Amino acid sequence: MIGCTVQAQRIDVRSSYETRRIGELIGKAVQGGEVLALYGDLGAGKTTFVQGVAAGMGVDARVTSPTFILLNEYISVAGRRLVHVDTYRLAEEMILAEAATFGLEDLLAGEFGAEDVVAIEWADRIESLLPDDVLRIEITAGRDDPDARTIRITATGERSNRLLENLQI
Repeated sequence: MIGCTVQAQRIDVRSSYETRRIGELIGKAVQGGEVLALYGDLGAGKTTFVQGVAAGMGVDARVTSPTFILLNEYISVAGRRLVHVDTYRLAEEMILAEAATFGLEDLLAGEFGAEDVVAIEWADRIESLLPDDVLRIEITAGRDDPDARTIRITATGERSNRLLENLQI
């Protein structure tokens, strides 16, 4: 992160449709090589957000949470790959060993195609494995309105800063 400033943006939404729409705008803006680290409580809208990213990238498949299988891959109509990871079920004391069994460390070390995008739900469980340059997406449920969310997007490196600068939100 040397020579790179951290940028952040806060967006308040009032529905799951708007949460998905923000994800879709990010999906349209990704260039490939980005890691999207999603944070939020159970039911905050992380999967809904990733569904939007997939739609923005041109993925026609139905996007579901990979909670029980840890990882789903989707191919867009343009041939770009979205790797959707859910680390919720990784036991905290076994994170590194379990992550190695399905190649998560390799994936986060850049062992994926230049056109690929990686979206990780429950990124807080693997914080030590994340690369320096990620787009952090924190989704927080509203207190008074069950459908309201605050989405805080933080860029932590050159690639993610470029993505955040190019977003049309």
